[in-house]
Order: sequence, then C-alpha cells, then structure tokens
Amino acid sequence: MSNDDDNRHMYIRWRNSQASRNFHRLGLLVAATILTAGLLLMAKDALGLRLSDLIPADIPILARGIAIGLSGIGLVSLIAYGIVRAIGWTIGRFI
Repeated sequence: MSNDDDNRHMYIRWRNSQASRNFHRLGLLVAATILTAGLLLMAKDALGLRLSDLIPADIPILARGIAIGLSGIGLVSLIAYGIVRAIGWTIGRFI
C-alpha cells in the first residue's frame, strides 16, 4: 500500500465527517426554526387570551393545552432533525 492510497483514504474519511458535521448543523437549524415558529405562534395565541374571563376551572384545561402544544412542537422538531440526519447519513454513504 503506497502513501498515496493512505492519503486518499484519509481524504475520504475527512470528507465524510465534514458532510456529517454539516448535516448535523442543518438539522439543528431546521429544528430550531420549527421550535421558534411554534413558540411564536403559541405566544401570539396567548396574547389574544383575556385573563379576566378565565375561571378557576379553565386553568387545568389551559395548562393541558399548553403542555400538549409544547410536546407537539418538541416532537416535530426532533423528527425534523432526525430526517435531516438520515438524509445526511444516506448521502454520506455515497460520497
């Protein structure tokens, strides 16, 4: 095995790790965008809520809705990150 073969193997490994790192960053960007958009929509909806119209029986219902909304946004963000990483993994195998 010549030195040129060693350099070629190291270059391919570096290129694969570079692609993996870039897809990790892209996945984080997509997940953060989804999370930010979801939180902004929830905040917009909360601004239209009149606290003076709430009765004590409404508070658990409101809390449950907030918990479901936050869980849904987090789950969608996590799924989007996983999809982007899976695409990056697939592309990285063919590089």
